[in-house]
Amino acid sequence: MKKNLLASVFLIITLAGCKKDTDENFHVSFSVNGANKSYKGHVFAHKETVSGFSQLVVNGSTSATSYNDYMGIYLDNYPAGNNFSTGEYTDAGTTYSLLSTYANGGSEYEAGQSIAEDAVSYGVTITNHFKINITQLDAETIRGTFSGDFYPGGNVRSTGKITITNGEFYAKFQ
Repeated sequence: MKKNLLASVFLIITLAGCKKDTDENFHVSFSVNGANKSYKGHVFAHKETVSGFSQLVVNGSTSATSYNDYMGIYLDNYPAGNNFSTGEYTDAGTTYSLLSTYANGGSEYEAGQSIAEDAVSYGVTITNHFKINITQLDAETIRGTFSGDFYPGGNVRSTGKITITNGEFYAKFQ
């Protein structure tokens, strides 16, 4: 359920963020099993607060209409309601939710807390747990790093796991 919600949130926010920013420094870049990938065509961040709980999304894609080639990172402050700040967030956190989806050519790979919980349930060891480190956060922009193991369709029992390293994001809030 959480996985489907995440995909829906990314899609809605991608459509809502159709305004392209011209700053060429905004990007989401990373390595997938050692191969470099970078999104500069359509990069944005979005933060929304409802009833004291906030959601933060960073998205990078090839274009505003790209539904099968993107990297999305989702962080919310439920259940604790704490403010977002700089620092590290991992898939083992208990005061927030952290999820990510990487879509490439129609294949979706997922990482985050629901994936880590599934791994525990099925006795699967995640070698590189998903984490982000927010290094800069202000009213205009967010910057940070990320890495971890991503599983096809969120299935930790799949043999098609990919490892994302050297992840960086720098995005403007819209």
